[in-house]
Amino acid sequence: MDKITPKHYFMVGIGGIGMQALADLLLGMGHQITGSNMDDFIERKRLEDKGIKVIIGKHKADNVPDNTDELIYTSAIKAYFSPVSTHPELMKAMELGAPVTQRSVFIGQLMANKVGIAVSGTHGKTTTSTLMTLILQQAGLEPSALIGAEVKTLSGAGIYGGGEQMVVEACEYDRSFLDMKPTIAVVTNIEADHLDYYKDLDEIKQAFREFISLVPQYGLVVACGDDENVKEILKDANAKVVTFGFDESNDMRAEITMTKDGKTQFKLLDQVFALRLPGKHLILDALAAIIVARHVGVKDEVIKTVLADFSGAQRRFEILGDARGVTFVDDYAHHPTEIQAVLSSASEFFSGRKIRVVFQAHQYSRTKLLINDFGKSFVDAGEVLVAPILPVRDSAEDLRSISTEDLVSKINLISHNAKLFDSFATISKYLKENLQDGDVVLSVGAGKNSDWINDFYHQY
Repeated sequence: MDKITPKHYFMVGIGGIGMQALADLLLGMGHQITGSNMDDFIERKRLEDKGIKVIIGKHKADNVPDNTDELIYTSAIKAYFSPVSTHPELMKAMELGAPVTQRSVFIGQLMANKVGIAVSGTHGKTTTSTLMTLILQQAGLEPSALIGAEVKTLSGAGIYGGGEQMVVEACEYDRSFLDMKPTIAVVTNIEADHLDYYKDLDEIKQAFREFISLVPQYGLVVACGDDENVKEILKDANAKVVTFGFDESNDMRAEITMTKDGKTQFKLLDQVFALRLPGKHLILDALAAIIVARHVGVKDEVIKTVLADFSGAQRRFEILGDARGVTFVDDYAHHPTEIQAVLSSASEFFSGRKIRVVFQAHQYSRTKLLINDFGKSFVDAGEVLVAPILPVRDSAEDLRSISTEDLVSKINLISHNAKLFDSFATISKYLKENLQDGDVVLSVGAGKNSDWINDFYHQY
């Protein structure tokens, strides 16, 4: 995996943000990329402008060029091809004699040549990874990075740097984070998620135990000590453990000293840091980044500069702008805990303003398993406009097991503020007729809601 010998990589499922990040990094290394994706995606033009050939439509053997040196595939294709070796593009690569590698395994190979910093957890991975990358860049350490969202200052979701460190957002889905090779592992929190893959929370915690045990004795595990599930797994670490949070039991404890106009100051030991964005969850993300940065030798003054200027990653409390007196915000929050945290921050940041939330639940099976928690998540919203649940890897039984109507009813049992809509078009019509000066439109979810709010904002 070097920058000297260019290769031609074919990437199956290049539209996923994780694959986009890897494509960005490989381009930075000087390699050539061709990729396929079943559906078109907004970022395609960005990739094509960089010189990547993107093929949209049915996956076919003919998509794979004869000069392909290696094929990298997303684990998402496992839901549709079992075994994955029956996928037509993988079959073509194997016929050509080109290696076929799952994305997570490929990343593990890249990390083996770096000081790997793997950021894991149910929530906060993207913000924490972004902060770490920006701090290391500001310190002149030239990190490589793979982040789960586009970062405008990085011109993509992945970067190649000549330095020793490589920051990777490590997802627990499909146990893919167990393919990583971390020298430093971060665990932000652990909750029940990806329950279409894991049996229960205990199985998820076991996967995280295996993850932190990957860190060698000379490495470091950085973990949120405020999270009971995280504390439970730490005894399985082979490396030194540093805990962080607000509780006094943590090795590194933050104390909030000021919150005003959405900005926050917090004290860590004898140093004061400031964030321009609201939310205790963001302070936790910042704590993890501070600990890792200090560990690799970055000075506090550099860290303070980055934190004070940080405006967030794409779709993480991303303020798109104002139009006709209305503010538009997009956020990836799709788990109940994330939604509660974002709405708490939004109600503080936009104090006194009506927050109209547009929400699309992601996956029928997830919605069914977490529906009681979703019902409790929207108490800080002025109203919740609920779009149809987005099916992802759902079986016919999953699709019959719950409806968007059930979700709306559950929300209304607690906060009495949810309205059911049959499409984003009808949501647009409703908002055009009802938005008032000073309102905030907040899109939350991992579905099509981000595409919708970007279009609606520019047309409003």
